[in-house]
Amino acid sequence: MNLSLLEFVVYALATWRVSSLLVDEAGPFRMFIRLREWVGITHDADDNVAMIPDRLLPGILSCVWCVSIWVGLFWTLMYFVPYSLYLALPFALSAAAIKFHPS
Repeated sequence: MNLSLLEFVVYALATWRVSSLLVDEAGPFRMFIRLREWVGITHDADDNVAMIPDRLLPGILSCVWCVSIWVGLFWTLMYFVPYSLYLALPFALSAAAIKFHPS
């Protein structure tokens, strides 16, 4: 495996971005809220997490640190798929835009 620094940065940023989407964000058409609700996490009227069941998947999808391991594993496996860097790139660019946006 000959991972360049650029590839590492792209996959690392993509890992953070996807992890953040899964745990903290609503997403288009509330798709990430629906995913979290599908595994049992409930939300209040303002889409804030109200209750997290004490089970594996809700525990993983309620913690960026936890879910990032699995998302990182996904990108590690995708590294061996041709052109997968182009799948990770939009997430990495989004992560960079969020990080460097003046708040």
